[in-house]
Amino acid sequence: MSQSAFSWNDKRSTLRLSPTFVIVMTIFIDLTGFGMVIPLLPFYADSLQAGSTALGVLVASFAVMQFIFSPVLGRISDRAGRRPILLLSILTSMASFVLFALAESYMVLLLSRIIAGMATETAVAQAYIADITTKKGRASGIGKVGAAHGAGFIVGPALGGILSVYGFWAPGVAAALLTSVNLVFVFLFLPESINRRDPIHQQRRSKESIIHRPLGTLGKSEISAVLTIFFIITLAFSAIPVVAPLLGRDLFGIGPVEMSYFFIYIGLVQVLLQGFVIGRLAKMFGEEKLTAVGVLLIMVGMFFTPLISHIANFLVSLTAVVFGIGMLNTVIPSFISKRTTAAKQGGALGTAQSVSSIARVPGPLMGGFVYEFAGLAAPFFLSAALLAFAFGLSCRVFQICARTA
Repeated sequence: MSQSAFSWNDKRSTLRLSPTFVIVMTIFIDLTGFGMVIPLLPFYADSLQAGSTALGVLVASFAVMQFIFSPVLGRISDRAGRRPILLLSILTSMASFVLFALAESYMVLLLSRIIAGMATETAVAQAYIADITTKKGRASGIGKVGAAHGAGFIVGPALGGILSVYGFWAPGVAAALLTSVNLVFVFLFLPESINRRDPIHQQRRSKESIIHRPLGTLGKSEISAVLTIFFIITLAFSAIPVVAPLLGRDLFGIGPVEMSYFFIYIGLVQVLLQGFVIGRLAKMFGEEKLTAVGVLLIMVGMFFTPLISHIANFLVSLTAVVFGIGMLNTVIPSFISKRTTAAKQGGALGTAQSVSSIARVPGPLMGGFVYEFAGLAAPFFLSAALLAFAFGLSCRVFQICARTA
């Protein structure tokens, strides 16, 4: 199948789109809508007289639903097909944006985030790419999905910030309209990737769907340590969407529009770092060294963020945190993959993602609660203390790898 974006079918005289192009555009549009509303949550919740703990519940509710529904819908898509589950997920996202636009109470806003978490466009899109690519081209295909993810999170906050001057309903309506376009786009141009009647395909799928025992990866002490590091850094970083906007509001008077610029900046750093820099750094220094450096960057950034009441320090500290998390989100899966046999790749990487998903649940709750009852600096210092422990573990991992090299 051609991977060019467009092709012309002479027999039907219709313009056909590459499935890869459709998937990439689907994720881009989906994340644009997502990015339009996420930076506004602290301000929307505040307008509804909800405190920082309630904001933490908003963020955590999405993570809980993702943790529950992503594997469920992924398994259903193995049997029912990718296309119908993708359409269902897009429709679910659209419903969540409509509720976001109509919310006049905290409970309706919470319901919108719960429903949003039930959608799983990215997971199904990655499975679709795996269906239509060879093993050699799979990383490239999934990389395109990741690039679309980052690009959408750059455009979305910009649009959300601009539209928020008309009220919080405006970004919600715009996101719902974008998602409706996405629904039509997928319905018209995306074919099903699974041919359930193909015996060769079924044989390959049955072999690939064998569930490996993920706990088997914990037998190696360095992998156990790296999974612990992954949990801690995700726990610490997942509080950022809650506490960073609150700190910006309370310390610098930053509003929804200005905060959207910070989220755009975060997206740009992530795209540039993961797309062009990390691969070269990993070849030069190795994943174990970059793991320690990444943890150190997040720890230092977290510690200094609330100390100096100047917007420049806020930006520099945020850059260190974002650079560190982007580095770790790349090198940790690579580290685990290189130290796991081919037969257990799925189980090992699945364990890493499960650890990350679990950590995203208490992180926002912890950040919001500590901010509300202990002050604006407390959640940053708490995260820095946790990361100090993770940094010690990362140094231990480096020592183990150096001895076994």
